[in-house]
Amino acid sequence: MIRHLLWIADPAPVVQVALPQGWDITQTDPAGALQLKESPALVITDLVHSPLVDDIARHFSNSIRVLAVPDCQDEQLLPYLQHYHLFCLQPVPQDSIPRQVDVAEALATLGLSERCRNQLLACSHLPLIPPIVGQLQQLLLDPDVRIDKLAELIEQDAVLSARLLQLANSAYMGFNQDTYSVQMAISRLGLSLLYGVVLALSVSQDSDQSGGLAGVRLAGHCRQVAQWLALDQTAMEQLMLAALFYQLGQALLRTADGEVGALTPAQAGAFMLTLWGFAAPVAKLLLAQQSLQQAVKHPAALALYLARSRQPLRVPEAGLEKVLLKLGLRQHWPAS
Repeated sequence: MIRHLLWIADPAPVVQVALPQGWDITQTDPAGALQLKESPALVITDLVHSPLVDDIARHFSNSIRVLAVPDCQDEQLLPYLQHYHLFCLQPVPQDSIPRQVDVAEALATLGLSERCRNQLLACSHLPLIPPIVGQLQQLLLDPDVRIDKLAELIEQDAVLSARLLQLANSAYMGFNQDTYSVQMAISRLGLSLLYGVVLALSVSQDSDQSGGLAGVRLAGHCRQVAQWLALDQTAMEQLMLAALFYQLGQALLRTADGEVGALTPAQAGAFMLTLWGFAAPVAKLLLAQQSLQQAVKHPAALALYLARSRQPLRVPEAGLEKVLLKLGLRQHWPAS
């Protein structure tokens, strides 16, 4: 099956791009693009200053959308953080195209139906937790605020945490290594851009705090279980990132309908994790922790599985008792 990349610029670009086997490219201007009926797998545009940039996002709601932004123009991408999935520099670097194609290829391996993929790609807005937004804005007014205190508060909101990581890991930011922690994302983005992200995402919000409180409990359980299992730093970072996107998956499903509503939080979270350009191992970890049989093969996946098993109202899976005894952790679990 041929996958299509659509490159939109004004005037229409004329560039040579080396694409993997099974891909082709169409280069066009905005008017031509908006006449197309089919949704390509991947859409790239550099029309950040054009009034048509929002029209392009809406028209290609079922595509992976990439926005190219001029260097050092961070504030220009903030209005589009919810409508575009990936960001790169303008002009589009040739070496960034394979990375974006890899995202499309990785999404295809997750095994979701086309309808589910389209619904998740079209999802452009998730609510933040209003009390956390207010507290965060107050903290950011303090010139001496500590990054660890900001991260501690931000981690209570899975949507805001995930959006910061989405931005910190974009090709536009140009970092050589993935950003797995909220604290590192804040350090890399800076407080000014953090404040802009909060403002961009907190317009007309309406949500309750229950998801945030559950997220705090899960994060605490993850850290505790990670200590019991003596996870190394890399596994700990992957664990916390997977837990965050599990919570994001829960937030997605709270307002989902149709086929997406039948997904698990892990499936929805793994899709968004992959869509925003994170490396495949974390998505695999997130999917593996859905069952005890798979989780025991991966220490970080087992840690997330065990942390979730400590959540209120969780019914223990058959075999958990044996695993806890083998790990010497039975005393840390309530009687079943």
